[in-house]
Amino acid sequence: MAQEKELSLDELITEETTKRLDEMASGNYEFPKRITRWDVVWMVVSVVVSAILIALCMTGVIS
Repeated sequence: MAQEKELSLDELITEETTKRLDEMASGNYEFPKRITRWDVVWMVVSVVVSAILIALCMTGVIS
């Protein structure tokens, strides 16, 4: 039973990968825009704020 699930999962992954690669190889596929400097700034700010909030929760400042 587990072997059958693995095969079907492997087949599903292979089919989906093939479908997505074919879609990307088509001439009308629009690639996403590149990440800008502001996107990176917001990602870094989000990580720093999250780390500060986690540290405050761990030290008991925020309960």
